[in-house]
Amino acid sequence: MGQDLSYLNRDLSKVIIIDTNAEHVRAQPENAIVLPKWTGDAKDTQLVALVPFLEFIHTMEYSDVRKVIKSFEGHDIPTEFARREAIARAEHKKRLEAVRGKSAKPGGGGMAWISGMLGLKPSNMSLMVTPEGEENPQDALASGKMLQDIARERGIRNYQRIEEDIKKHGAEWLKEEQDMQEKMTKEAMKSMQSSFTGWWKSPEASDQKSLEVPKST
Repeated sequence: MGQDLSYLNRDLSKVIIIDTNAEHVRAQPENAIVLPKWTGDAKDTQLVALVPFLEFIHTMEYSDVRKVIKSFEGHDIPTEFARREAIARAEHKKRLEAVRGKSAKPGGGGMAWISGMLGLKPSNMSLMVTPEGEENPQDALASGKMLQDIARERGIRNYQRIEEDIKKHGAEWLKEEQDMQEKMTKEAMKSMQSSFTGWWKSPEASDQKSLEVPKST
């Protein structure tokens, strides 16, 4: 059975669907990444190998993911992305060595050429906004890190913050959620009882009037 992404009611330039059957994504093949079906082999890492590619797309915030997918047409995406990334890392290292000891650092232009080495064009560089307490991306690039490395480290830190919040406030959040559910259930039951009572009320005067026989004059 095919899956039509238009039912999501979302901007399809921001949607990627991953499936193992091309027939399932025939409605929007330009949004699809089709992987070999998993057969139970524990050594099959196709899905995990796709993570760096997906991380990079998220990091670079491309205006249309369909164009990115198109640029890998005819290639196994994990393999081809790894190849391009290796070339970009080697070039990044070469550039760093060329400016080592100088004041110049690979900045915004560096981000552009890194993306270019991967055969892609970046749109919005929101990663350059440095959250308080984090390493400046410019300095991170100058130290030899790639954008994917910066994004992954940031993601790990965010996950750790969320995990810490859950440890501190998890019980409180669960209690609030439980109280809210109980309140909603009571209100729903009250509404149902009111409606049920209304259905079985005696017709009294209004119905009696309709049954009265007019007196003859």
